[in-house]
Order: sequence, then structure tokens, then C-alpha cells
Amino acid sequence: MDRNIPKEEILKRKRVKLIKIAAGVVVVAALFYVLAIFLRSGISESDIEIATVDKGTIEVSVSANGKVVPLFEEVITSPVSSKVLEVYKKPGDILKKGDAILRLDLEATQTEFNRIKNEVEMKRCKLDQQNVSVKSKLSDLKIQVEIAEMKLKRMAVELKNEHYLDSIGASTSDKVRQAELNYKVESLQFEQLQQKYRNERLTSAADLKVSALDFNISKQNVQLMGKTMSEAQVRSPREAVLTWLNNQIGAVVSPGGQLAIVSDLHNFKVEAEISDVYADRISAGAKAIVRVGGEKLEGIVGNVVPSVKNGIIGFTVLLKESSNAKLRSGLKVDVSVINSIRDDVMRLANRTYYVGKGEYELWVISDGVAQKRKVELGESSFEQAEVISGLKVGDRVIVSDMTKYKNNSKLKIRKK
Repeated sequence: MDRNIPKEEILKRKRVKLIKIAAGVVVVAALFYVLAIFLRSGISESDIEIATVDKGTIEVSVSANGKVVPLFEEVITSPVSSKVLEVYKKPGDILKKGDAILRLDLEATQTEFNRIKNEVEMKRCKLDQQNVSVKSKLSDLKIQVEIAEMKLKRMAVELKNEHYLDSIGASTSDKVRQAELNYKVESLQFEQLQQKYRNERLTSAADLKVSALDFNISKQNVQLMGKTMSEAQVRSPREAVLTWLNNQIGAVVSPGGQLAIVSDLHNFKVEAEISDVYADRISAGAKAIVRVGGEKLEGIVGNVVPSVKNGIIGFTVLLKESSNAKLRSGLKVDVSVINSIRDDVMRLANRTYYVGKGEYELWVISDGVAQKRKVELGESSFEQAEVISGLKVGDRVIVSDMTKYKNNSKLKIRKK
């Protein structure tokens, strides 16, 4: 037979249950608190990177951002105003030297080319005619000069005879004066004819030179037009990969308009950028290191862009292993340009914590405890930073990211 439980008993049981639940909550909270304190004050050695300070050589360098690009990339442009008639290739095709890529409409260009060729032929004929005419005219003048010279010599003889006759009384003074006058007139006419011949030779030579120059210019225009016609046959300039193509049939292209881009995707270089603050440290021929993944590739600085844009200067790095299998067009890489070498200096591994010369707060480990310490660092290489003060050889330093522990001053290092 059931009987009712007294209210006092029910309340008592409820109080006991509540006390147990509260005690359990307190225990769990205490455990969480202890765990939080433990986690806050310690860090596992497997979660950090530790480097040891040593002595050695540093290749002082500056860091830049780079992008892998084809060693050569040639843009093929239209030499004439035309339109695309046929397309023979598509982007991604491997081309051999001389492979036809597309065909342009050259009808108007061909007509113009034929017209210029005809003009050149006409100028050549005119030049030949002018040469014949000049030779004939100069020949006539030369004969006239020779005839005048003979007349002058004859009059000289006549004058000499008159003087002789006058000396023996066989002539008169009037005849002598007349002979002298005739000789002087003929002499002046001879000189005038000689001068005319000389002037005609100079004038004719100048006229022929102008005509010949005009003919040569026209001939060069024909050669240039012929070269343009040849270039209008759009072909690959070398063995390469077709990376872009204007493949729209009927598309109108103006002189200089892009038709295709061919690239060497077997050999690469690096186009890099760096702040103009380091402009004096970037020079052609300087040694450079390019990091591709975990591999380092050596190279030298090639061209340095002389202009500055938005505080940035650009330069090119030519790689020794330009065909390395890890290189891909468009791949982002880190570049270090080496400026000088320093021997026998204290060094610490260069990681993300290093942002340049100056003071740092680094975590130094001793007896299983990491403590913050002020350290002064100097120049750096791709892998090492120079230690100026605050550390000694053999110190173990945390070089991984410790930002989340910036409010701590001491951390326990738990073994792996």
C-alpha cells in the first residue's frame, strides 16, 4: 500500500541533488581554470621552431617579391592595316620556327606595293636618261673647249708672226695691235668656255646625285614594303608556345595591333620589385637567390628599370637553372639580392619575425623556460640575421610566430 512522502523529505532530497550538481559544476570549472592557467603559461616544444645562435659568415642581402615569367615573350603585331582572314593555330599550340599562325588580307597592301615598284622603275629609267643627257652635254662642251684652245694657240702663233714681221719692217703696228686684240678676245672666250664646262660638270653631278638619292630612297621604300609584306605573313619567329592569339575571323587590325604572343615555356626568368629605399643596393650583375618552394636557385640581376613607380623599382633576375622543373609562369617567389659578405659575426636564423635592422623582443630558452629578451639585430641574408647585442653564441631562441604570447613574459617549454 503506497503512502505519501512528506513534503519535508521531498525538499530535503531536492537540496541534496542541487548541492551535488553545484559541486560538480565547481569541480569542472576548477579543472578548466587550472587547465587554462597551464596552457597559458606553457607551450609544447613541438609547436615552435627553435634556432641556436652561432658564428659565421653572412651574405648581406635585401629581399624582394618576384614573379616567374618566360625567359622571352614576343608580341607579334600587324605591320599594316588589315583584317584577319584565316587562323591556323590556337593558344597552347607548340610552334616551330616559321609555322604559319594566321593570314591577313593583303590585297590593298599588294596593290600599293606594285604601285611603288612601278614608280621606282620609272625613276630608274629617268635616271638613266639623265645620265645619257649629261654625258652628251658635257661631251659637247668639252669639244668646244678643245676647239677654242686650238684657236687660241693659232692666234698666239699669228701674234708672234706679226711681231716678227713688224721687227723686220714687213708689217705695221696696226696689224700687230689687231692681232693682240684678237688673241685677248679669244683668250677670254676660252676661259669663259672652260668655266662653263666646269660649272656644267658640278651642276650635272649635283643633279645626278639628287636624282640618284631620290631613286635610292624609293628603292629602299620598296624593300621596306617588301619586308612589311613578308611580316604580314604571320609566322612564328622561333620555336615557342602560342600563349595568345587574335582568332576572330574578320577582325580589323591597325598597324601595331597585337596579333599573337609566343613564349618560351621551357626557360624562365624572374621579374622582381622592391622599395626604392633599396635602389642603391640593386645593380646589374649582383648575385641573387630565388626561393621556389623549399629550393634555392642562383641567378644574377639583369636589367634594372631606371624609373620609379609608386615608390617601387623593378629588376630582372636571370637564373642559372632557367629550365628548373619547379618553375612555372606566373609563380610568386621570394628574391634576395646579395650586396656584401660579412665574416665572423653572430647569426640567428632569419624567419618571419625579422623585418629589418633594429630592436626586437625575442624569446630565449634556458632551463626549460622561455623569457623575453631585448635583442638588437643588424643586416640579414636569405637565411641568417646578424646579432649585434642581447644574445651570445649557443643561446636557443624561438624564431616562429609568437604573437599570441605577446602579453606573457615567461613560458614553460614542454618537451615533445
